[in-house]
Amino acid sequence: CHSVHSLPPERPDSFAPFMRVETKNSQLCMKCHEGQTKSNVNHPIHVAQGTANRMPPDTRWGDGNKVECMTCHPIHENQKVQLVEGKNRTALCSACHADQFEISLTDHDLTVSHPYEKTVNGLTFQEQDICASCHVTHEGEGKFMWALDIKDTKSLNAYCLECHSTTGLAKAKAFKHEGHLINGIKFEKAIPELAITAGEELKCVSCHDPHRWEHQGKRNLTAANEEGTAVSSFLRLPDDANGSLCTTCHSEKQTVVNSDHSIQRGGFKTYFANAGNSQQQQSQCSVCHATHKAGFAVSAGKGSPDKIADVCQGCHNDALSPTTVGHADHPMDIPFDSKSKLPGRLVGKQTLLSCNTCHDPHDWGTVKSSSSTADMQGDDENSFLRVSNFPEPGLCFDCHSEQKTILMTDHDLSEPGKSACSMCHTPHNASAQAGILARWEDDAPGATYNEKHCFTCHKSDGIAAGNIPVAFQHPHQYGTVTTMVRNIGSWTDFPLFTATGPAETFGYIDCFTCHNPHKWSFDERLQVPKTENDEGTRLTSFLREPSEKTLCSDCHGESALWKYNYYHDPLKRKRY
Repeated sequence: CHSVHSLPPERPDSFAPFMRVETKNSQLCMKCHEGQTKSNVNHPIHVAQGTANRMPPDTRWGDGNKVECMTCHPIHENQKVQLVEGKNRTALCSACHADQFEISLTDHDLTVSHPYEKTVNGLTFQEQDICASCHVTHEGEGKFMWALDIKDTKSLNAYCLECHSTTGLAKAKAFKHEGHLINGIKFEKAIPELAITAGEELKCVSCHDPHRWEHQGKRNLTAANEEGTAVSSFLRLPDDANGSLCTTCHSEKQTVVNSDHSIQRGGFKTYFANAGNSQQQQSQCSVCHATHKAGFAVSAGKGSPDKIADVCQGCHNDALSPTTVGHADHPMDIPFDSKSKLPGRLVGKQTLLSCNTCHDPHDWGTVKSSSSTADMQGDDENSFLRVSNFPEPGLCFDCHSEQKTILMTDHDLSEPGKSACSMCHTPHNASAQAGILARWEDDAPGATYNEKHCFTCHKSDGIAAGNIPVAFQHPHQYGTVTTMVRNIGSWTDFPLFTATGPAETFGYIDCFTCHNPHKWSFDERLQVPKTENDEGTRLTSFLREPSEKTLCSDCHGESALWKYNYYHDPLKRKRY
């Protein structure tokens, strides 16, 4: 290190203290230890010291108070590393890296969680300090001065997965490459809360801080290998009742917190109590979503190919939820034609109707309650509907646009919170499956299903008590051939029925054969009534078009028109 003679003449400080090379900025050290300055595998030098470091006052710093070799390694009089007693570097590392030292006593403190496992240097974790379990100061196995065996040094996730594998130290928490993706997702914007920079890819450490058990620095640990919760588990932010961690990226899902799917609502508390699961109650998102395993966290367990419906029915079933479905519901798993391209279950290139076709489980819609804990009472403006169904039934019309003609007619029975469709139909738990009817009474007048449907309202104590047909039944013993068989139109021109439902070939005449309950008139000029409760005529009254497609003439010949026009008149219908 020293030379009395032959110093370079250009040295301005040649006589003090006869150093061959300046000691400043590790120049002298690197003459011999050049291999220990390589980036990543060695502790970096020429980097700024932390503002909160607790190094001794006599610590040697380089230009600009940057770290150099002699910051940690004194040269004379003291042959040990600064602050190090024996093999324990705890005081030295924590003097600058105090935040990272919160790893103490956590599952990542291998001196307590895996004390008898050995590192690459042959020592057990118990024989070394906390930091040395994962990091070495010089000549590490990979980036971050890595002290453990690692196969893929290029992937940052590999540093986690070497332990969190089926053969690693953390095999009890092995990552099976299921659940949330960690590869191929790039962030367009920086997210400081998760230490993510713009353009960076999602990694394990985007959500997890391997040195900090709880995001606020609390440790409150009672023993090594303590099971994590939604607010610990090395999460950078808690997966709490506000979904703080997940909504940092998925901000558009934040609306779930102010919805009936909030875990703070009474319905969810009932679910947790019945399920005997108090642990999940801390976490909003983890109720449904499984971060590190395939599929969803909750399931009806029916093995249905429709995984979306399966997760919904995991809660909305008779056993656990106060809002059950599954009885006389809207048909599921069928193709549908949506104007706004509503989602569903994709099978090949075909989208089939599922729960998420009509419902967005994260967005309640119009909030009408000020309480954050009481269950919400849904209507056509909210209820997680993707398209508002009030005042106009936009969601229903998105697929059933041909039924729009019901608006402003006598069958438009809409009231606050309920649209024209919802007054007669309900997508869940209907009174009758056929037609998913909200209004249907088994003891209503009439012999057939459709007659009972109509007479649920058109009866003396019904909402259409002022318009009750006296004569209405067509003799069922005389069967009729449909328009489809006769090749003069479609089934909907004059539909026929049997005791089990619609008939495509041969059936009997029913209320819906002549009446289209959604269309006031077949003549577009008369479609909208002139006044409220406008009295119907032979050209309106929800009658289907009396054209050559009419079935009456098959049996009644030239008297067909008379019988059609006076079908509900007990005297005139017998004239011919």
